[in-house]
Amino acid sequence: MTEKKYKLRFNNSNMHDSVSYVLVSKFNIMPNVLQAKIDGSGGRMILSMKGDEKDIENAISYLGSVDISIELMDNYVKRDETRCIDCGSCVSICPSFAFEMDKVTQDVLLDTSKCLACGFCISACPTHAISLKMNL
Repeated sequence: MTEKKYKLRFNNSNMHDSVSYVLVSKFNIMPNVLQAKIDGSGGRMILSMKGDEKDIENAISYLGSVDISIELMDNYVKRDETRCIDCGSCVSICPSFAFEMDKVTQDVLLDTSKCLACGFCISACPTHAISLKMNL
């Protein structure tokens, strides 16, 4: 089983479609909405999909066919190692535990697969060592 995270963008003609229902019923995908924002012109969502690789590919094709734009969220958190001082501010504020402190070396470690792209770490970092490749 594979898990991938995507950023989806909806327009006002497709934002009322039940994406989760279709992913479950037609493609055997286990969706998890990590973030969502809806406004008058459409919406944006960060969605985790778990399933077989082929089912995820078919689901992505379907979403594109109904005019939902899809962007794979792959390594979207960046940390500038030259600026990071391993203070742990990001560790204490990260809701998904993507950052953790190595108990032996006291280095801050980042697991990008856990990141929700919430941006909390960016505002917590005193040296501005963290950035996102994209915003919701």
